[in-house]
Amino acid sequence: MPFSSHQEIQILHVDDDPSITDLTGTFLEREDDRFVVQTATSADEGLENINDRPPDCVVSDYNMPGMDGIEFLQAVREEYPDLPFILFTGKGSETVASDAIAAGVTDYLQKGRGTEQYELLVNRIHNAVRARREAKRADRQEQLMRLTEFNGDTGGFELDTESNTVVLTAGTRRIIGRHNQHEMPLEEALKLFHPDDRKDIQHTLDKVLETREELHDTWRLQPGDGEERLLDMTITPVVENGEKVTKLRGAGHDITEREEHERTARQRQKQLSLFFEESPLGAVQWDPEFQFERMNGRAEEILGYSEAELRGESWEGIVAGDDSGQVGDTVEKLLDADGGTHVINRNVRKDGEVITCEWHNRVVTAADGDVQTIFSKFQDVTDRERRKTELEEYETIIEALSDAVYVLDEEGQFTYVNDELVELVGYDRETILGNTPSLIKDEEAVERAEQELGRLLSSDGPEGVTFEVTIHPREGDPIVCEDHMGVLPYDGEEFNGSVGTLRDVTEQREREAELRQTTNQLQGVIDSVESAMWIRNTDDEYVYMNQYHRDLFDIADDTDIAGKRAVDLHSAEVAGKFQQNDQRVYETREHVEVEEVIQTDDGRQYFLTRIVPLFDNGSVYATCGIATNITEQKEYEEKLQRQNERLEEFASIVSHDLRNPLRVAEGRLELIRDECTSDHIDGVAQALDRMDALIEDLLTLAREGSRVDEIEQIGLANVAKNSWQTVKTRQATLDADAPQVIEADRSRIQQLFENLYQNAIEHGSDDVTVSVGAIDDGFYVADTGPGIPESDREDVFEAGYSTNEDGTGFGLRIVEQIADAHGWETIVTKSKGGGARFEITGVEKGA
Repeated sequence: MPFSSHQEIQILHVDDDPSITDLTGTFLEREDDRFVVQTATSADEGLENINDRPPDCVVSDYNMPGMDGIEFLQAVREEYPDLPFILFTGKGSETVASDAIAAGVTDYLQKGRGTEQYELLVNRIHNAVRARREAKRADRQEQLMRLTEFNGDTGGFELDTESNTVVLTAGTRRIIGRHNQHEMPLEEALKLFHPDDRKDIQHTLDKVLETREELHDTWRLQPGDGEERLLDMTITPVVENGEKVTKLRGAGHDITEREEHERTARQRQKQLSLFFEESPLGAVQWDPEFQFERMNGRAEEILGYSEAELRGESWEGIVAGDDSGQVGDTVEKLLDADGGTHVINRNVRKDGEVITCEWHNRVVTAADGDVQTIFSKFQDVTDRERRKTELEEYETIIEALSDAVYVLDEEGQFTYVNDELVELVGYDRETILGNTPSLIKDEEAVERAEQELGRLLSSDGPEGVTFEVTIHPREGDPIVCEDHMGVLPYDGEEFNGSVGTLRDVTEQREREAELRQTTNQLQGVIDSVESAMWIRNTDDEYVYMNQYHRDLFDIADDTDIAGKRAVDLHSAEVAGKFQQNDQRVYETREHVEVEEVIQTDDGRQYFLTRIVPLFDNGSVYATCGIATNITEQKEYEEKLQRQNERLEEFASIVSHDLRNPLRVAEGRLELIRDECTSDHIDGVAQALDRMDALIEDLLTLAREGSRVDEIEQIGLANVAKNSWQTVKTRQATLDADAPQVIEADRSRIQQLFENLYQNAIEHGSDDVTVSVGAIDDGFYVADTGPGIPESDREDVFEAGYSTNEDGTGFGLRIVEQIADAHGWETIVTKSKGGGARFEITGVEKGA
C-alpha cells in the first residue's frame, strides 16, 4: 500500500547469500521507486551499516554464519528498540517464529516460491515503516501535550530557530500577564527575566541546539507586576527528518509558592534537628491529636518505615499488638501529666514484624496551656524482652521434650534431669542430682563421653556430637541410646558444663540385627543379581550390600560394612549423592528414582538408581537401594544423539544451501519471462519445481524421520477430509467413510494422508477416486488408478523409487516412516477397482 508522502525509504537487507540480496533488491526497487536497498552479507556488517546511518527498515535472513537472525535482531533492539525489523527467512518453524516474537521482531515472513513473496514483502515493509513514522508523530504530539500546562502555574512555548519567534500557550500568557499576546520575539521574551539570568537562558538554548538533548533549569521571572516569580523550565529540541533542529519546545512551572513552603520547612527542620538528629534513640514528633508528623533516622531504622509511609498515621496506626487498646488511656494520662515523661512498652510494626519498644514521651505546651506538640524517644528492646521470655520458657520446653534431657556442671555432676530421664534410668531425681554419669554408665561408656566432650571443647571442634552409649538402669536390661551432647554457653575459657539428650534406640538396633540376619540368608540370591544393592539406616550406616556393590566400588570381601557410613567406604562426592538421595526418601516417605554418573576404576558408569523406604510401625528406619548399570544404553543414546545432530546438519545444508540458489533461479526465471519468450522457459520451470519437491521430501525424511510428538485421539474421517484440502486434487474425488477414533500424532497422520493422496493423483487419471475406510485393526487408503504390480510392492517404500518421471520417489518412504514411528505396519495390495490399496494396521483405537 503506497504512502501519501514521496519520502525515500531506506532498506537494509542482510543475507549471507549475495545472489539472494541482489535478486530481492531488484524486485523491491521495481515494486516501489521510493525504495533504496542497501545490502550486507553478515549480521556484523549489518550492525556497522545501522550504526553509520540507521535505515527505515531492516530485512534479515535467519540462518547465517556467526550471528544468526535472532541474535542480530537482539543486538539491533539493544540500540534501536523501535527500528522496523522483518525476518525474511527460508527456515520456517514455530520455534524460530516464537523466538523472533520474543526478541521483538516487527514482522515474520517465510520465503516462498514465485514473485508473490516479494509483493508481500513490499506490503510488510510499507506497514512497518508507516507504523513507525506515525508513532513518531504521535510521540511529538504527546511531548508537546506533556510540556503544555496542566494547571494554572504551568505554561508552554515553542521557539522557531530560524525566525527566533516564540509562540506562547495560554498558561504562559497568564504567568507573564500578557493574555492577548500569542507570540513575541526571543529578544523580548528574554527581557521578562532577571538581568543576571538572561545570558544563562540564551546559553541553555544554544546548548540544546548543539547537543540535541533536553535541558532543565530554574530562572527568576520579572513579568512587570512588581513581584518576582521563580520559574522551573524544561527545554526540548524538535528534530525533523533526522537531521536539523528546527524548533525548541519548552514548559515553565511557577514554583515560587513551593519554594516558600520548602524554605519554611527547612527552617522548622533546623530548629528540631538537635532533638532528632543528635539523639541516639528513635525520635518521633506528633501533633496534639497524636497524629504522626516526622521522625529521625534512627526511628526509621527501628520502625522500618520512611516518613512518607507514616504520614497521616495515628499512634494507633503505628502501635500493634494487644497494647493498642490502651493507647487512648496512655494519651490521656500523658496529657494529664502536665508535660512530664511517661514510660510505656508497646509492640510496634516493622515490615510486618512485631517488635517491643520502650517509649519515653513528653508534651510541649504553650503559655496558655494548649498542647503544641508531643515528642517521643524510644528504643528497640525486643531482644531484651525475648531473652527474658526465653529464660522463663526454657524449663517448660525441656519438660515437653519426649527425649531424656540432662545437664552436667563443669565437674561432671548432674544439675538437671527431666522426667523422661528419671523414667529411663529408674533412679529418683534426688539420687541422680549431684551424682556423676558413672551411676548409669559403665567405665567404657564414661570414657567415651569424656572423649566426645574433649572434641567439643577443642578449638575446631563441632557444635554438637552424637554417639551411641549403653545405659544401665537401676533395674532391667541395658538400654542402647543415642547421646546428643553439646556444651553450655560460656565466655572466654570458663567451661560451664554440658547438656544432652538420650534417645532409646534399642528396638531400632534389634530390627537392624534382624534385617542383617535376613539379608545374610538371602545373600546368595542377591549377590547373583547384576545390580548394586544395599541397605542403610537413618544414621547413614550400611546394614547390607551385595557382592556387585562391593566389586563396583572395590570394597574387599572381608571388609565388615556393619556400622560403616557411606563416607567411610566411598569418595566424598559419591557419599554426598547417596546421602542426598536417602534424605529425599526420609522427607517424602516415598521411593526415589534418579539417574547418576559414577566414576569407577573402569571409567565413567551410568546407573539408574531406585531407593525405597523400609517401614516399621509407620516409621522409616532404613532405605533399600538398587542401582542398575545403564552405561550401554546411555552410550547408545549418545551415539543416536550424535547421529541426529549430523542429520540436522545435513537438513540445514539442504534447507539453506540448496534452497537459496533454487529461489534465485526461480526469481531470475521470472525476470527472463518478463523480458523475452522462449520454448525452454517452461522446461526450466518444471525442472525447478521437481528440484523443490525433492528438497521438501528430503527435509521431511531428515527432520521428521521416526519422530512422533504428542499422541491424541483423532477422528479418522475428519483428518482424512482435512488432509484432502491441502493437496492439489484436480478433478479427483474423496470418499471417506471411517467413523472410528484413533490415537496418533495429528500433524504426522495428516502428512501420511497427504502423501498417499498425492501418490494416487500422480499415478491415476485426473478423475481418480480415493477411498478411506476402516478395517479391524486400522484403516486403508485405496484408489481407482492403475494399481501397483505385485512384483513392485516391496520396492515402493524404498527412497527414490518412482514410476512417475515427475515424482520424487520419497512420498511412500515418508508414509512408511510415519507408520513405523507410531508402531504401525503398512501393507500394499490391490483395491476392489484394480487400483492401489494401502492398509495401515496395528492402530490403537481411541475411546
